[in-house]
Amino acid sequence: MFFSIAFVLGAGLEQCSAISSPVLLTIDDSNPSAVTITATGFAPGVDNNGKPMSSGVDLLGFFLANESTLFGQLLPGSTLSGGNSGVSYNDVRGDNFSTTGGNSQDLRLSLDISSFGAGNSQTFSILQPAFTGSWTIDLSGLGVSAPALPAPGATGDILSGFSGDQGAIIGQWEIAAVPEPSVCSLILLGSIIGAAVRRRRAA
Repeated sequence: MFFSIAFVLGAGLEQCSAISSPVLLTIDDSNPSAVTITATGFAPGVDNNGKPMSSGVDLLGFFLANESTLFGQLLPGSTLSGGNSGVSYNDVRGDNFSTTGGNSQDLRLSLDISSFGAGNSQTFSILQPAFTGSWTIDLSGLGVSAPALPAPGATGDILSGFSGDQGAIIGQWEIAAVPEPSVCSLILLGSIIGAAVRRRRAA
């Protein structure tokens, strides 16, 4: 009995120690022409101050291929903002903070340097949400192919700033997992199939 309790407690402690940084952004990339990045509302794992919106943030290891040609300024429709900057990102680029050999496999989100508020500081505090809002981006229109996008359930770190203006790792991004069918859905499907089989037999 004692050993069983100790094993359960040990497994629980091991699981707790394996808990990673908070997930700050969830991403639906099932449609490359409408990749949606959404703030979770969670606070960052650490405080980090001083990086301007023009430096933005890097989603490290996001791409599965080199995206050094990715460059999209003044993209519409964003309400996604970092820290308490008060302005939204409008620029995406490939970056190479987490890779070597010139490959750009990080996704950089920033505010174009010519835009109002580009100098606003992204103040990430453990006392407030790291990000607010959401942003749907046509990555295929910017030359990114579906095989270069991460699979459902994939995760990675978020760097405040980018390779040329590095801050701290403040949390993680996560690709939305494909929802598993619920028990009720499976029961309903079974009932429909069963009814169809019975009708066929009766006929």
